[in-house]
Amino acid sequence: MIILKSPPDWLPVLLRTAVIGAAGGAVATWLNVPLSWMLGALFATAAFALAGMKLDMPKPLKLGSRICIGLILGTAINAESFARIGQWPASLALLVGGIAFITFLSALYYNRAAGFDRLTAVSASFPGGLSGITAIAIEQGANAPASVTSQLFRLTAIVVLVPFVYAFWLGKPATMPAQEGLAFWVGQNLWIVLLAVPAWSLGRLVRLPAAELLAPMILAGGLGVAGFPLELPIWLFALVFIVLGSTIGARFRGITWRMVAALGGHSIIATTCSLALVVGLAFPVAWVADVPVYVALLAVAPGGIAEMAMLAAVFGLDPVFVTFHQAFRSIVLYAIAPFLLARLASGASK
Repeated sequence: MIILKSPPDWLPVLLRTAVIGAAGGAVATWLNVPLSWMLGALFATAAFALAGMKLDMPKPLKLGSRICIGLILGTAINAESFARIGQWPASLALLVGGIAFITFLSALYYNRAAGFDRLTAVSASFPGGLSGITAIAIEQGANAPASVTSQLFRLTAIVVLVPFVYAFWLGKPATMPAQEGLAFWVGQNLWIVLLAVPAWSLGRLVRLPAAELLAPMILAGGLGVAGFPLELPIWLFALVFIVLGSTIGARFRGITWRMVAALGGHSIIATTCSLALVVGLAFPVAWVADVPVYVALLAVAPGGIAEMAMLAAVFGLDPVFVTFHQAFRSIVLYAIAPFLLARLASGASK
C-alpha cells in the first residue's frame, strides 16, 4: 500500500503566491504598466494579503532572486565602473549625513504628530529597514503594527512611484531588454548562474556586506571586464520581478483596513516629506559625484537595495553607482541601528 505524503505547509502558500503574483504581472504587462511584472505582482498579492489570505515567498527563493539580481547588475559593469569607485567618498558622506537628517525629521513627525513613542517613531523612519531593523525594534518593545505599516507604506510608495516618474522623466518605458529567438530562453552564458551560489558562499565567508547581491555582481562584472560579457534571458528578469513584488505585497498580511485608515494618513505625510527631502539631497550628491540628478536620486532613494538596483539596471542608469551607494547606506544603517534602538529602549524603560 502506497501512502501519499501531504505536501509541506509552505508549498500551498508558495503556489498561491506565485500564481497570484504571475497573474498580476501578466495583467499589468497587458496594461503597459511600467515594471509590470514587479508592480503587478505587488498590487495583486497586496490585495489578497489585505483580505486575509496567507501569502509568502520562501526564504531560499528570496535569496535566489537576490543572487540573480547581483548577476544582472554585474552584466552592466565595465572597467570604467571600477575606476570610478574611488571618486565617491564625498557623495557617500553626503548620503549618510542626508539620510540621517531625513530619518531624524521623519521620526520627529511620527513622535509629535502621530503620537508614536520614540522607539517606534525611529523604527518607522529608518530607510530600508523593513526586515532586519524593524524586527530588532519590535524585540526591543516598539509597536509592531505601527512600525511595519509605516515601513510598508514607504517602501511600497517608492517602488510604485519611481518607475512612473522615471518613465515620464526619461521619456522611455521601464521595460525589460528585448530579446528574440533562442536568446529569449537561454540568453548567453547562462552557466554563470551555476557559479553564483559558490560566489555568494565565498562572499559570506569573507564577510562581504550584502553578499547575496555583491558577490554575484563582482563575479559577473569581473568576467565582463575580462572580456566575457554576459547576457541573461528575459524570463529571469520577469521571475526576479515577480518574487520582489510578491514579497512586498505578501507583507501586507496581518494589516487590517482599520490599521491602514488609522496610520495611512501619517505614513503618507511622512513619506511625502521624506521623498521631497531626498530629491533635495540628490542635487548635491549629483554635483560632487558628477552624475546626472536622476542617477543620484535613485542612489539615495530610501527603498530596498535590490529594488533600487533593479530599477537602475532596467533604466540603464549607472547600476554600479546606484548599488554601491545603496549598499553603503545599508551597511551604515545596520551598524548603527541596533545600538540606537537599544539605547532608546533602555531610556523608555526607565
